[in-house]
Amino acid sequence: MKKYLTLFILTIQEYFVYRLNFILWRFRMFLTLLVTFFLWFAVFDQKSSFGTYGRQTLLSYILFANIISNFVMGTRTSDVAGDINDGRIINYLLKPVSFFSYIFTRDMADKLMNTLFVFIELGIVIVLFHPPLVTPNNHLGIALIFLVNGIFISFFINLLLSFIGFWTTEVWGPRFLFLMLVFFLSGSYFPLDLLPSTIYRLILLTPFPYLYYLPTKILITKDISQIPNLFQSFIVSSLWSLASWRLALFVWSKGNKSFSFWGR
Repeated sequence: MKKYLTLFILTIQEYFVYRLNFILWRFRMFLTLLVTFFLWFAVFDQKSSFGTYGRQTLLSYILFANIISNFVMGTRTSDVAGDINDGRIINYLLKPVSFFSYIFTRDMADKLMNTLFVFIELGIVIVLFHPPLVTPNNHLGIALIFLVNGIFISFFINLLLSFIGFWTTEVWGPRFLFLMLVFFLSGSYFPLDLLPSTIYRLILLTPFPYLYYLPTKILITKDISQIPNLFQSFIVSSLWSLASWRLALFVWSKGNKSFSFWGR
């Protein structure tokens, strides 16, 4: 455990070495939040509700989803593909630690840094614009269960995308496609239950709603019995978490057997 704690601290220290890169990244994420927030802020200048959501509930959803998405999607797995292509992946294999535990520890450090900054950014929005916010309800435990599943789904799918590097250097394209799907199907811009019911039910069969839509939905809904098929959603999210884990282990094993690289 001590070695992973040391790795966690060293990963955080990296952000203070490459400060400008991290600050520019957070500035970009802050602008993305502002664009989405202003869009819905403008919508509610013209009407008091949108679908089943009132002004207070939907603005709360946007801001809370931003916090959860920064935690769930914060990752260092994108470094793995470059390490595979350059041959540096050998360094992971020589360390007396589990590869998956090593990367997950670095991921958690990244999530912590991003979450700390997103609270600062959220504070700026609240101070400047005083948006009406819903107080999170008492179902934090249930939201946390879905949040844990979302973290594992995100981690293992991102690892799978990096493992493409075992066979090709063209890793950026699949990762970009995945991020686009996440933006549109995970509820970044609006709650997914605003979609037609058939499309909404189909999306619930994919891993995307469990990244941050459902944890956020649970937080802002006073009576979670109003969220249909919540237990089925938990089963589906757990299955996606388990399936992505097993698939990542399988692809990692196959990739190690076919691994080769060019270097000095």
